[in-house]
Amino acid sequence: MNDTYVECLVAKKPNPAEPLIKAAAYGVTAAAVLMGFLTMKFIFLIVALVLGAGCFFWLPNLSVEYEYLYVARELQVDKILAKSKRKTVFSCGVDKLEVFAPEGAYQLDSFKNVEAVTHDFTSGDADSKKYVMVFRNSNATEKLILEPDENLINAIKSVCPSKTFV
Repeated sequence: MNDTYVECLVAKKPNPAEPLIKAAAYGVTAAAVLMGFLTMKFIFLIVALVLGAGCFFWLPNLSVEYEYLYVARELQVDKILAKSKRKTVFSCGVDKLEVFAPEGAYQLDSFKNVEAVTHDFTSGDADSKKYVMVFRNSNATEKLILEPDENLINAIKSVCPSKTFV
């Protein structure tokens, strides 16, 4: 059994307003709790409960990382929220790969006018080197925008050399 295993972790660039958003969310929730106890109005406590639940479920979505996992001719992309919750957002076999090339490469020109579902799993950094993978399923075309490292590029190139361009 000669399976290739490569993983690559890409942290999404943090939003500069993230600390302000968190502070405002916690501040409004605390103010609602304080108003509820000071005025003895039940509506403020309900609002505080709803805001607290919103903070609990929504604020971890501000910290996002993507993990590209390549095992045995299968590419899987996981989304990691707040470094604790993991969810698989894409999985596909490399046998369905049409092209894997740097963003803007001429090999991607034939897919410019094709209707495709586009998935962006990058850090959001404008200076990073991005690659585009095009997969053809039975009924749809999907484009993935990734920031792979050299190990992942080489692993895919060893399996699909005619479809991988560096």
